[in-house]
Amino acid sequence: MLTERQRLILAAIIQDYAKTGKAVGSKSLLEQLGLAVSSATVRNEMASLEEQGLLQKEHTSSGRVPSQRGYRYYVDKLMRRRQLSEAVHQSLERVFSRNFQQIDDLVQQMVTEMANLTGYTVIALKPESVDTRLSGFRLVPIDGQQIMAIIVTNDGQVTSQSFRLPEGMDVHGLDDMVRYINQTLVNQPIVDVLRTLSGDLPLKMERTIRTPVAFLQLFGDVLARSIRDKVFVGGRLNLMDFTVDTNLQEVKQLYQLLDAPTAMRHVVGNANDGVLVQIGDENGNSLLSPYSLVSATYRVPQHGVGAVAILGPTSMMYADMVELVDVYRTALSQQLLEYYR
Repeated sequence: MLTERQRLILAAIIQDYAKTGKAVGSKSLLEQLGLAVSSATVRNEMASLEEQGLLQKEHTSSGRVPSQRGYRYYVDKLMRRRQLSEAVHQSLERVFSRNFQQIDDLVQQMVTEMANLTGYTVIALKPESVDTRLSGFRLVPIDGQQIMAIIVTNDGQVTSQSFRLPEGMDVHGLDDMVRYINQTLVNQPIVDVLRTLSGDLPLKMERTIRTPVAFLQLFGDVLARSIRDKVFVGGRLNLMDFTVDTNLQEVKQLYQLLDAPTAMRHVVGNANDGVLVQIGDENGNSLLSPYSLVSATYRVPQHGVGAVAILGPTSMMYADMVELVDVYRTALSQQLLEYYR
C-alpha cells in the first residue's frame, strides 16, 4: 500500500518521463510538486518505490524511471480521465464530417488522423462481416476477351477482378448468368451466397443456363474476397520513432503482425466494452513486449464487432490515449450505424 506522498511521486515521475523521456531526479520532483519536505526525503520515497518494483534506476543517471509494474499501478489506481483537447475536437470534425463512399475509406482516414495526432501507430478493424450482403454483380468488357467482374456489397465495398474469357466465348454469353445471380442472390448475406455456391447451385444453373462452372468458381472467389478481414494501419513509420535498440528482423516481423487480421483481432479484440491497456509483456506476444497497446472494441448492432487500438511506447501518456481511443471508437460506431441504416 502506497502512502499519499508516494502516489504523488510515482504519478509525477510517470507523467514527467512520458513528456521528456529522461530519468527523473529528486530535485526536479521537489520543485514540481512543491512538497514541504527535504530532497533527501524525496530520495528515500523514490528508493522505497524502487524496492517495491514500481521504479527502476537508470545506469546513466541518478534519476528513476517507471517500471512495467509502476505503469500498471498508475493505470489501475492513479490515472484520471482527461477532457478532450481542442485538437482532438478538430480531429474528429475532420474525419467524421467528410463524405465517404466506402467504409474502408472512413476507417483509413480515421487511423491516419489518429496517428498524426498522437505520433504513434494506430490500428483498426471493421466489424466482422456477419451480415454483409450482396448488392449487385456485373461484368464489364475491357478489351477483346478480357473482362472485369465487379461485386458490390451493402457496406459500399466494391471488389473487382479481371480475367480472360475462353476463345470463342462472348461476354454477352454470360448475360443470363449475371441476370440470374442478380435476381436470386442479391440482398442475401455473403456467407449464405458462398454456401449456395458450394452447394447444388452450379448444377441447377447448368440445366437452364449455358455457362462454365469455372466462372461460378471465380465469382465465388471474388465474393469471398469482398468480406475478407482487413487491418487498417495508420502511422506505420511512427513505429520507428519509439522502437529502442532496433532489430530490423523484429521490426519486419512486427509489420507482418500488424497486417495479419486474425492475429490482430486476437491481440486487440479482448477489451469487451471498455478500454483495455496492455503494457509490455501483458500483450501476450514477444514482438509487442517493448510496447503498450491501448485498445477498445466497438459494436454495430446486427453487423458485428470492430476494434481500435493505439500502439506506442510504454512511456505514453496513458490518460490521453485512453480518452482518444474511447471517443474515436464511439464516433466510428455511430457513423457506421447511421451508414447501415
